[in-house]
Amino acid sequence: MAHCLLNENVRFLGGATRPGAVGEVVDGYLRDGVGIVQLPCPEQHAWGGVLKRWMLALYGRRLLRWTPVRRVAVVFIRRATAFQYGRLARRAAREIVDYVASGFDVVGVVGVGASPSCGVATTVDLEAAVAAMAWCDRDSLSPQVVVERVVAANVVDGEGLFAAKLRSRLARHGVVVPFRQHDLLAELRAAAATGQAVGIVRSHRRG
Repeated sequence: MAHCLLNENVRFLGGATRPGAVGEVVDGYLRDGVGIVQLPCPEQHAWGGVLKRWMLALYGRRLLRWTPVRRVAVVFIRRATAFQYGRLARRAAREIVDYVASGFDVVGVVGVGASPSCGVATTVDLEAAVAAMAWCDRDSLSPQVVVERVVAANVVDGEGLFAAKLRSRLARHGVVVPFRQHDLLAELRAAAATGQAVGIVRSHRRG
């Protein structure tokens, strides 16, 4: 299961609606007696820790508003990310293969829609998202701006980079596992409609 479905504290600015797990996803598996293995958060590993510091640094970058520069930057981001995600996917695939080889049924991999990393059916156009980030005003940046202008406005059909690499790695081992996704945007908009604060939530951190 995608890391942030069990621990929303690793989500991007604006992506958390609660301090812990997404109960509506997790509870059904627990009721059915299904064990849950938490996948690594690829963005935490590749983009500068829990706060994704390297991605946050792109907000308000005027140089990235120039298309040629932005395209070069996105190529670099993709290549650096792909390297890290490949390593993480290999590790996750080995764990899944081990379960299968040990006689267990792996009922599925649960990703997160509208994620450039863990999306299964929907992902984010990275270049368009970086352009939106560059045009954001860092001084007035808010979770709502990130959700609507950077994420929701740039959702496209397709698979996130980590999900694609994990599926590919499993295929190399001859293992086919169903992939499904949680609807992140529906979660965020439901939270906004009920007046829940949307932002980075840290149940475990003081200050």
